Amino acid sequence: MKVAVVLNGISLEKKNFYNKFLPALEVLCAPQIFETRSINDATALASKATEKHFDIIFAAGGDGTVNQVVNGVLEGREDSKHLPVLGVIPIGTGNDFARGMEIQADEGELTRLLKNFSPAEIDVGKVTFTTEDGKEGQQYFVNVADVGMGPEVVKKVMASDRPFGSGMSYYQAILGTFFTYQPVHVTLTADTWQWQGKLRTLAVANSKYYGHGLCVAPDARPDDGVFEAFVCGKVSVFDFIRYSGSMKQGRKIIHPDVSYRQAKRIEIVSDARCCIEADGEFLGVLPATIEMVERKLKFLI
Repeated sequence: MKVAVVLNGISLEKKNFYNKFLPALEVLCAPQIFETRSINDATALASKATEKHFDIIFAAGGDGTVNQVVNGVLEGREDSKHLPVLGVIPIGTGNDFARGMEIQADEGELTRLLKNFSPAEIDVGKVTFTTEDGKEGQQYFVNVADVGMGPEVVKKVMASDRPFGSGMSYYQAILGTFFTYQPVHVTLTADTWQWQGKLRTLAVANSKYYGHGLCVAPDARPDDGVFEAFVCGKVSVFDFIRYSGSMKQGRKIIHPDVSYRQAKRIEIVSDARCCIEADGEFLGVLPATIEMVERKLKFLI
């Protein structure tokens, strides 16, 4: 098998890949390493690896690297039946997709995945959004797309001294955003329901976790053809702190301004400026549409 690795070359964990994971790969194959040099390189490198017909492409990094690899593989190839199998080597600090897939940062597990080679088909989300300059943009995601407070958290983390974050930096960014963010009136229109009101955050989940380990969608499965939507209205800072422990433990929040819903497609509009992100990557602003693309990619999980 031809194996490529798209490695986050600006990650603090890059040495860990070369010292720990690369030797494990080299026992089974001769991987080609595509190392990023700037923050958005992974998309182009994954596209290049796809054009070269690699059988497997590993994203070595965090959720942002996974997201960029997914988009690099799919962009312009949405109808292709011959896409590479994808894998994750979770050496970032915000490994929420790997956490939801129960993929460990362990060279033994990486070896097992390659030896067994039993890829699973998973769903992909597609976001159509508005760019900052008013144009239409489109991007795919495999974990969670988030509207409202989440994109502001992403911007704070990326502007910090640790652009790939840590548990504490994420939590500090979340708390800081809670104190400054003003919920915007948003209308959500799904295939079987509608919601409108002041929105703290909407998380449309293909997998369980986001925000560095917050279990926003305990029932989410990436192969069931439906999103789990976490709708959080005007919840207070006190209640957020009170319930964050429950989310870390994978429990649903029982609160009058919080609901859990399912959808295959959600249209989102707002009365004022409101941002959207996906898999920790800032996208743009509303209006936006999020829709399900069933069993589009194969992952080693």
